[in-house]
Amino acid sequence: MPLILSLAMIVPGAVCVACAAATRPRASRTAILGAAAMLAAMIAMAAGSLGSPIAWTAALVGIAVVGAAARRVRRGRVDAASHEAFDWHRPVGIVVMAALIAGHSAGAPASAGHAHGPSAAALPLLALAYVAALVVWMLRRRRDLTPRHAAEGISMAVMTVAMVFA
Repeated sequence: MPLILSLAMIVPGAVCVACAAATRPRASRTAILGAAAMLAAMIAMAAGSLGSPIAWTAALVGIAVVGAAARRVRRGRVDAASHEAFDWHRPVGIVVMAALIAGHSAGAPASAGHAHGPSAAALPLLALAYVAALVVWMLRRRRDLTPRHAAEGISMAVMTVAMVFA
C-alpha cells in the first residue's frame, strides 16, 4: 500500500483516539476503545497482514454496537444542538470502516459474473455517502462544534476516503 495512503489512514486514526480521550467531563471508554480499535485496524491494513480482516471486521462491528448502546444508556436522548449529538458519527464510522476492511479482504471476484461484484462496488459509495453526511452535518453545525469535534470529524472523513482508495 502506498505510504501516503497508509499515513492518511494512520494519522487521522491517531487524531480520533486523542479526540475521544479528550472528551470532557469524562472520556467514554467505548469511544476510546472504538477509536483505538479503528487505529489498530488501520495499522494492520497498512502493514498488510496483522490479523484476519474478517476478525477486524467482526471486532469493529461489535465495538460499534456496544458503543452505541452504551451511549444511549448513559445519556438517553440528547438535544440535537448539543455536542453529544455529534457522537452519531463514531459508531456509523466504525461500521463503515469494518465494511471497507471486509470489502478489501474479499479481493477481486473469481469471474466477471461473480454474484458479489455489484455489492463490492457499493462499498465505496456507502463510504462516500457517510463522508458526505458527516461533512454536511459539520457544515450545518459549524457554530456548535468545538475544535475537538471538528478535528475528529475531519479525521474520520480523511481516514474513510483513504480506505476507499487503499
